[in-house]
Parts: sequence; structure tokens; C-alpha cells
Amino acid sequence: ALVCAACNVDVSIDVLMKTDGTGTITVTATADADVVKQTTDLAKNLRLDDLRGAGWSVQGPAPTPSGGLQIIFVHPFQTPAQAMAILADLNGPSGPLKSITLGRTKKGDTTTFTLGGTLQVDGGLDAFSDAQLFAALGATPYAAQAAASNVTPAQAVTITFQAKLPGTVKTSTAKAGSASSPKGLAWIVPLDGTIVDVSTTATQHTSKNIWASPLARGA
Repeated sequence: ALVCAACNVDVSIDVLMKTDGTGTITVTATADADVVKQTTDLAKNLRLDDLRGAGWSVQGPAPTPSGGLQIIFVHPFQTPAQAMAILADLNGPSGPLKSITLGRTKKGDTTTFTLGGTLQVDGGLDAFSDAQLFAALGATPYAAQAAASNVTPAQAVTITFQAKLPGTVKTSTAKAGSASSPKGLAWIVPLDGTIVDVSTTATQHTSKNIWASPLARGA
């Protein structure tokens, strides 16, 4: 338990939406070297059949340069509504994604993309015990060791929620500067019960080809 005081599992949930409303949801989980050392046959014991059956493609698990282990899950979506359903299924009844919504509306030459909902964890590490993905990653079994070592949930698990929407971000509750991230806007999920708002609006304008009609008439 004392050795496990340095253990950490880092989880990133990335939502990428394209202009037409399609996109992907990617979950990247990285266990550090201490987790790998403390767990016998971690890679072999991961339960992934249910995830594959639910439409997730799996990359890894693969070793990291620092001696840890990383696994990546990717699920495509065809509409914002489907993305919401996938996130709800991923989250389970007690995960950190609270009523996450995605929207795409078009009016004239402007398409508006929206993200809503909140991030919150109730119950620390135990909040993940019912979610298939986090159970597959083996996060919850370390709760006892973490408690014995006086390790806080935030030290044992780090969760980042990221979203990249098309167009120009008009408003967002993401931290300043994160809009320039390759993966988009980012929020850190607090594990102390604090609520984080992820409200975001982006717009994309389609320029009209003002030369098309005259050229067509002239032809």
C-alpha cells in the first residue's frame, strides 16, 4: 500500500465533431509504472469483450516509454444524438459525465455547434465501480490501497474531458488558452464532488460563391 502511494491512472475522454455532425469519441487510459508493478498481468486481465461488442475499437494495451501501460478506445458516431448516447453508455449511472449534450444547427450560411452538461464525481474512486470502461481499466480495485496510503482520489486518478468542435469558439467555460490545444477545449474533472460546467458554443460560416452565377450566365 505504501508503494502504491505513487500509483496513478490517467484517463482522457476526447470528443471530436466534424462539420457534418459525425465524429469520434476516444478514451485514452494510461497506468503509470507503479500501477503496472503492483498488478500481476494487468494487460492480460483487462476485460474488453463487452467494449468491442458495444462498437469500440481497441488499441493496445501497449507499454509506455516510462514503464506504464496505455490503452485507447475509439467509437465513431454519425450524429450528435448518437454521440450523446455513446457518452451516456460510457459514463454509466455514476460516472463523471453528467447529461452531456452535443448539438448542431444550421441557419442560413451559419452552422452552430454546442456542447453542454457538467462534470462531477460523487463518491471518489467508488464512483467508477459500475462503469464498464473504468471497471475494465481496473481503477476501483486500487481504492483500498489508496485509502491505506492516505492517497486522495485526485492523486490516484486523473480525468480530462476534451472536445473539439468545428468553426470558431464563441463562448466556453474551458480554461483560457485550451482552445489552441490540438485536441480542442479541455476540462479537468474534479474528484472532490465539485461541479464543472462545460458549456461551449462554436460557429462556422459558409461563404457564398459570388462569382458562380455571373460566370454561369456568361458561359
